[in-house]
Amino acid sequence: MILAEFATVNIFSLNLLLNMTFLYLPGYGQVLSLLLSMFIIFTFMNMLDEIPRISRVLPALFALATAGVLAQTLLSVAPVPEVSAEHGKTSAKNIRIVDFKTKPNVYFIAFDSLIPKVLLQKHLGLETTPYHEVLDAHFQRFKNFFADRVPTRRSLNSLLALDIGHYSEARRNNIASRFFSGRIPSPLFEIFKHNGYETNTLYRSGYFGWNKGPHVDNYWIDRLGSKTGACEFISTSGLKAFTFMGYCSLVKSNMFISAFRGQIIDSNISDIDFLINKMRAGLQRDAPQIFVGYVYSPGHTVGDFDRKDTEVADKYRQYYFKRSKKTAAYLNNIVTFIANEDPEAIVYVFGDHGPGISRKDTFKENGVIFVQDRFGVYGGIHPRDRCAESFSTPYNKNFMTVLQGAHMIIKCLSGGKYAFITLEDYRLPESRILEDYRLPESKTTSHNRYEDYLYE
Repeated sequence: MILAEFATVNIFSLNLLLNMTFLYLPGYGQVLSLLLSMFIIFTFMNMLDEIPRISRVLPALFALATAGVLAQTLLSVAPVPEVSAEHGKTSAKNIRIVDFKTKPNVYFIAFDSLIPKVLLQKHLGLETTPYHEVLDAHFQRFKNFFADRVPTRRSLNSLLALDIGHYSEARRNNIASRFFSGRIPSPLFEIFKHNGYETNTLYRSGYFGWNKGPHVDNYWIDRLGSKTGACEFISTSGLKAFTFMGYCSLVKSNMFISAFRGQIIDSNISDIDFLINKMRAGLQRDAPQIFVGYVYSPGHTVGDFDRKDTEVADKYRQYYFKRSKKTAAYLNNIVTFIANEDPEAIVYVFGDHGPGISRKDTFKENGVIFVQDRFGVYGGIHPRDRCAESFSTPYNKNFMTVLQGAHMIIKCLSGGKYAFITLEDYRLPESRILEDYRLPESKTTSHNRYEDYLYE
């Protein structure tokens, strides 16, 4: 019985607390699930004790199953595409190399859950936040702006792919998460590299991968910094406190941080200082710089968030507003750095995805809030007059996406030339991907149009 209890605790801590299906169950459903799990495990262990034939056969079956999983993993590793040798082309079939007329430093900076005021008011019931005041004062905002893919890894990697068809193909090959760390070629960086740029990606933790690949010059992470690995995006309130046997609660505790602070490299600087320090170092190098960086601020909801729970919704609203003060300070630091040290640079700021207040909504039942909350984000450029001519004739008349914004900047630097070979008909992911982003994308054409979910 004791072994059954320990096994159930392991399943609960290492799997069920990260399983949305389990978390969405009512309290009595979770308790019944745990009791049923313990009963099944207890019965199974009794069978092992009482039926010798089973106890001899099962270890062999487990060993074979483990070997099968390992073999499938090794055999299913997709080949890493090489940069196209064809002159004038990138590794993406639909993206060509273009020559730049001007070569300022270019900074693409994603903030977690950065959204425009209209969605802030609609979904969080807040009129404004401190960070919106900074954005309004210093950035040119793009209306009806959307992420191409969500959540964070997919948002940033699809940007680097520079073509949604190319990104979808990479997803089908199970390599789409490797653009950011440079393990596979990025068409965005191929264009900038052709024009003499040094390429950089940055995030404080190893969330996008721990090892730098050959297709980015610098992959800046803080290997021993203040981030907490997988625990970084896991809440430690309520039942979540027991995730990974309580490890996440421990490493986020004041006691742990105080005890190990002196042994952590760079832990005394903020995320934005970590970014700006690398940007400042780039000014000392001969080549112009292109940065794609990610800052986890102000931050999204937890996995089991329920917007219909008034207390839970109000708690997140307060959290978001409080964190927005730090986001405002981060944005002010960027604006100050550009004004004082790199005034010719282009800064492209955008949200990686929305705050995620629609976690318990489905696309079929409430498509508007589902899409606007998850894909509707802030996008803007600083200084506000940068690339004004390019952005005055956007890729689409009624909306813009993160990826399209990158194309507008390339068009600006190249004197009006598109990197696209064939202009795509931009659509949202297929319905099944919208409902479950863990699924691989297919070659079918989505019928979900951004135009149907405009919010202003």
